Amino acid sequence: MLFPTFTFMLGFLPVTVLFYFFLAKRNIKFAHIWLIIASFVFYSWFNWSYGFILAGSVLFNWFFAQWLIKNRSKVVLALGITGNVLLLGYFKYYDFFVENVNLFFGTSWTLKNILLPLGISFFTFQQISFLLLVYQQALARRYNFISYTLFVCFFPQLIAGPIVLPDEMMSQFDRPDTAFPKAENIARGLYIFSLGLAKKILLADFFAEIADSGFGMIDGNFFNSWQTALAYTFQIYFDFSGYCDMAVGVGLLFNILLPKNFDSPYKSANITEFWRRWHITLGRFLMSTIYIPMGGNRCGKFRTCINLLVTFFISGLWHGASWLFVLWGMLHGAALIIHRIWSKFCGFSMPSFLAKVLTFFFVLTVWVPFRAASWSDMVKLYRGMFMPESWKFIFSGGDTIFNLQFLAAGLIITFLFPSAAQLGEKFRPSWRNALLTVIFLITSMFCFVKVSPFIYFNF
Repeated sequence: MLFPTFTFMLGFLPVTVLFYFFLAKRNIKFAHIWLIIASFVFYSWFNWSYGFILAGSVLFNWFFAQWLIKNRSKVVLALGITGNVLLLGYFKYYDFFVENVNLFFGTSWTLKNILLPLGISFFTFQQISFLLLVYQQALARRYNFISYTLFVCFFPQLIAGPIVLPDEMMSQFDRPDTAFPKAENIARGLYIFSLGLAKKILLADFFAEIADSGFGMIDGNFFNSWQTALAYTFQIYFDFSGYCDMAVGVGLLFNILLPKNFDSPYKSANITEFWRRWHITLGRFLMSTIYIPMGGNRCGKFRTCINLLVTFFISGLWHGASWLFVLWGMLHGAALIIHRIWSKFCGFSMPSFLAKVLTFFFVLTVWVPFRAASWSDMVKLYRGMFMPESWKFIFSGGDTIFNLQFLAAGLIITFLFPSAAQLGEKFRPSWRNALLTVIFLITSMFCFVKVSPFIYFNF
């Protein structure tokens, strides 16, 4: 089920919230069970088989968690993590693996064209984190099966994150005060949700039309090429930040505060700062499960560079079963290494404005392989950007002046406006904020002309 639909906003969400608090006043465990059932309905809305995959994953990891509690063994931990990786690998990378084997060895293995279950990476990573914390005995308390299942399946963050840790979520579910609706949380939640919805529907989806048109017909024109790259840069920004805002907003309706996952990354003055602001919980997971166990920055400069490259190789491959995603990840890994070398050996410090412009320019150009459908499309667009065949000032994909105005608006909102998290922190219930919430909600709902999935649903 998608957040920006009438089914979700006028049906599923109000029914789920109202019945949750109705049950919570009587028995919080019944309310949690209801929320688990609702989350499975939400997840299985487009394909009922998804629910069985999710349920099987939950049962598998709960079994291994109990085994680890009784027998703190590296072998048991390895078996549990291997099971998760195999599940993810089959659905996400089987065809990618077969394609490459056929290419390099001349075989003719048949592709299965497997449909990737939504959010499988997110709930798999969460459960790997849980197993690791159980093994390390780093959980603050023991949790029961209902709390664990709700931790994995809580629908606001189930499909596209954030990738939450057990204690930061399960301890909230167990608090007695979450059983009662709080007017301030509801008001704040609806306000943040409306901001995210407006980002998705009014901004990201319009930028998607420009980007899709540009990538669909790459003509080598300088202005068209830069418009295409810039439009996708804003599309993924407002799409992902919009989802993060909506997830936080819905969580607050249940008195649950999800961790920050997005913090105005395009305002970063260097690539290291960018990765502290973009998909924060994914970065946290990769650092704690890959980079630090490999030695992090504790094993010398050369080893640190290798650790960064391996981490971002995996990050690229996690985003998609394609060598283009791997290239995107490796370019970011290389940029982080260059920034480390610059910071250590260069005494010159760039002016903040110039540093932010260069960082944004790098991120923008590197989004091209992330979005391109093929290597040839990537090369064609780069040629249009840096070695154009035409300089004619005519944009494709819509009205020229309107596109320019919209791209300019994207720059202004991205760099000059406060983030939704900042607005949420400053939020106080008032008639003004209530009016803004209603305006954002109604305006966005009038633009529900088609189903528009979030980009990160594919990962």
